[in-house]
Amino acid sequence: MGQAVRKRHGRSLAAVLGGLSAVALVVAGVTGGWLSPTAGALGILPPDNPPANIAPSSPDYLTSIDAARAAEGVGPMDVSEATISGLPIPEQAFIIVNDERIDRGLPPISYMTAQLNADAQQGADTGNDPEFPANIAGGSQLTWGGSVWAGGLTSVFEADYYWMYADGFGGGATTNEDCTSGSSSGCWGHRDILLHEFNSCGSTPTTLSMGAAFSSTGSAGGSIAIQLIGSCGPPPAGITLTWSQVQSGLLSGARIIGIATLLDGKGYWEAEASGAVAAFGAASNYGSMAGDSLNSPIVGIAATPDGGGYWLVAADGGIFSFGDANFYGSTGALHLVAPIVGMAPTPDGRGYWLVAADGGIFSFGDAPFRGSMGGERLNRPVVGMAADPATDGYWLVAADGGIFSFGAPFLGSTGAVHLDQPIVGMEAQPGGNGYRFEAADGGVFCFGDANFAGSMGGLKLAAPVVGMGADPATNGYWLVASDGGIFSFGNVAYYGRINS
Repeated sequence: MGQAVRKRHGRSLAAVLGGLSAVALVVAGVTGGWLSPTAGALGILPPDNPPANIAPSSPDYLTSIDAARAAEGVGPMDVSEATISGLPIPEQAFIIVNDERIDRGLPPISYMTAQLNADAQQGADTGNDPEFPANIAGGSQLTWGGSVWAGGLTSVFEADYYWMYADGFGGGATTNEDCTSGSSSGCWGHRDILLHEFNSCGSTPTTLSMGAAFSSTGSAGGSIAIQLIGSCGPPPAGITLTWSQVQSGLLSGARIIGIATLLDGKGYWEAEASGAVAAFGAASNYGSMAGDSLNSPIVGIAATPDGGGYWLVAADGGIFSFGDANFYGSTGALHLVAPIVGMAPTPDGRGYWLVAADGGIFSFGDAPFRGSMGGERLNRPVVGMAADPATDGYWLVAADGGIFSFGAPFLGSTGAVHLDQPIVGMEAQPGGNGYRFEAADGGVFCFGDANFAGSMGGLKLAAPVVGMGADPATNGYWLVASDGGIFSFGNVAYYGRINS
């Protein structure tokens, strides 16, 4: 557990910028709770604050992070401890901070720079929050800055846990000395910085940069410092790492995002965030986006009714068609309020729907628009959808298991049930009289005439479940985990998995 006990206000950037108001806070390893969501956002964001701290649920801090995320309807981190641990600590911090931001619908920090890394190193060496530069190398104008520090630890996951989920008052001990009561302005300062929503630079987005550093001297166990900077203008000079490089070289690799199945139950496909596709059993590989540069990661795969092709959908709504899957349109060129999280084809395969995290629906081909949750305030973000083959309607499912029915019957939900882990997707029965959805811990929930054939709920998984595929021939189903693991239930056969 982090031993740092100091949190202080950093230098106000107003002094640097001559009137631009921004206060930087620096925080030590601490304890905390949840922020409330803004419209269209995922999870919980500033300026609202959680009521109390959440104690770590496990000695493994990534496990604790994922459990804490579930409490606010955010899915597990898309990172592997084994992969992350092989990187320098500053690069680990860059990835983890961006994962926290992206999974809540915030833009990533685009760049790490030598200048900001050096500032962060000074903070790490002295056990303080980093000071801000007077100017950004490359000439851009500073608009906002924030920095955080944690001591007495060596794990970025541990620092992230205390910055993000244990930074307030109550619910457990706090080492945030500026958080002395439930109404103290110093509470939740770390999280507010890491999840800061940067203002735009007129008609263009803010350039987001970051520095991070680690020191093994000073605080027992080590010292980690991070600095976030917003600026107006071109990318800074001295870039040491970009988020695009991370996506293409690390996070987009062997991370499984979903499964699609043959209607006769004799095979299935697994898809990766990189756009790679692997076929098993009688399923054929019709191509993929592996090796191609994507604007956004792949978030879903859907098969055509005859199994002769499939679509991949990206977070920006880009559609990639393979085999006999036809392209009917996409949202790849549109500005979306929230990212796309899934798709469903029509029963005849001549159209499809895309669903966004805010419940927005986009219809293409012969897919009729029956309504959406776009513009409505949701308790939790939408995470998936399924088509009703009997009515040409569809269901949307949220992270809390809430169901929204459009032109399809409501058959039940878990919206009022406390879940151990968030729901990550759903699938419907062939006759439209039932549906199932699955949680990140492998729990399965069945409604209508959808039978329960088993689950992984209550068992320790190597990686979170990310999708489900049904076998209409046997009424069984498969669950797929982010590491490619396949779990078979009912009379379905196991045909293999991607080895990640």
